[in-house]
Amino acid sequence: MRKGQANLKVVPLLSGKSKRHPAQLESSQQKCVSLQTITTTKARPQSTANSSRFIPSLPVKSYKELLQQRLNDRLKSLEAQAQRINQLSSELDAAILELQDISTQINAELRAINKKAEICEYKTRTVPYMKQKQDGSLVLTTRPIDLYKAEREAAFLAQKLRRRTRRKRSDALGEF
Repeated sequence: MRKGQANLKVVPLLSGKSKRHPAQLESSQQKCVSLQTITTTKARPQSTANSSRFIPSLPVKSYKELLQQRLNDRLKSLEAQAQRINQLSSELDAAILELQDISTQINAELRAINKKAEICEYKTRTVPYMKQKQDGSLVLTTRPIDLYKAEREAAFLAQKLRRRTRRKRSDALGEF
């Protein structure tokens, strides 16, 4: 039995045939309660040592706090969307450069079979980009795509390798 629970048994009402008076019932029978008593008696809360303990209620947020929470959630969502746009911008940049590489290969093959045609023309050389200002606001702008960066880097590397090769030749000739 738990603390605070009564040891009650439900028994039928004593009929008039019983010769015993309720005061003369055995001690185990005196704890018995009739079904009629249970249904007509209102239950009283029992006081226990723990009943004086404070039960905390759930914190209730004010309307202003709810608005602030919603604002914070939407600001996080806005920041995530701006990052997604910039990620897509980087992917678009890479895809355009890959397109340029493929079209360059096709143009070389067309020249090999004596056809002069540019298979691809580039008019727009920018991609969208989200930028944050000093005050924290976001600006949707564009950033340029350097379509010829890879070609310049390749030319620079080729020139560097040629110089290195020339130095090695001149050093090798100087030793003899």
